[in-house]
This record gives sequence, C-alpha cells and structure tokens, in this order.
Amino acid sequence: MQAYEWQCHVCRRSNSAAHDTCTACGFPAAARGEDILLERAVWAGTAAAPSATSSASADLAGLLAGLPLWRKLLVYSGVMVCGAGGIWWKLAWTLQSIGIAALMSVGGLLLVALAAGRDAAPSPPP
Repeated sequence: MQAYEWQCHVCRRSNSAAHDTCTACGFPAAARGEDILLERAVWAGTAAAPSATSSASADLAGLLAGLPLWRKLLVYSGVMVCGAGGIWWKLAWTLQSIGIAALMSVGGLLLVALAAGRDAAPSPPP
C-alpha cells in the first residue's frame, strides 16, 4: 500500500497515512457526510456539539419515546414481520409465495404505523 497524506474533513490539516484520526482535531479519516457537516458547524462555532448517538438510533428513540410498553412491543413486532416478509420475498419462487411476502411486508409496516402513530392533538377548550 502506498503511503499518502490525507486532509482532515473538518480542520483541513494534512495528516500522515499512519494516522486514522486527525492529529489536530481528532476527527476520523473516514466519516459520514452528515457527521462531517455537523462537526464543521461545531468547529466553526455555528452549532451545538452533536450527540454521541447516531441519527438512526436517535430517530428510533424519538419515535418510541413516551409510548406505553404494549405499543413498543407492537412496533418491534411489526418490524420483525416486515423483515421476515423481506426475507421470504428473496426466497419466493411462486406467485403465491410472492403474494404472501408482500402481505407480510405491508402488514408489518402497517402494524408499525398504527402502533407508533401519535395521538391527535387535544382540542382547545371552548
């Protein structure tokens, strides 16, 4: 492997190939675009520091926050049914199997949507 220098996505300093994080700011050499943009905003002082959780887990936590346990279980069950439908779809050979897989996938998504859906906002008092 040829040695090369790489430039930090955040502070723009050059680093040797021996390092996988920036020696100036500590940002990793390989990162997602979203993480790069967030860290650049923090570096420039225009945004708050990003949280330690990833955006996908934060979205899931936000979706399930405040739901009762039975609704959380329905969400997880819907995800499992939808995933099983996707696997079934990959293994389907007949039209009937494809139909069953489609029903499983759509049914799982519907279960997630119904269980995780938010209640309507309360109407203002008269």
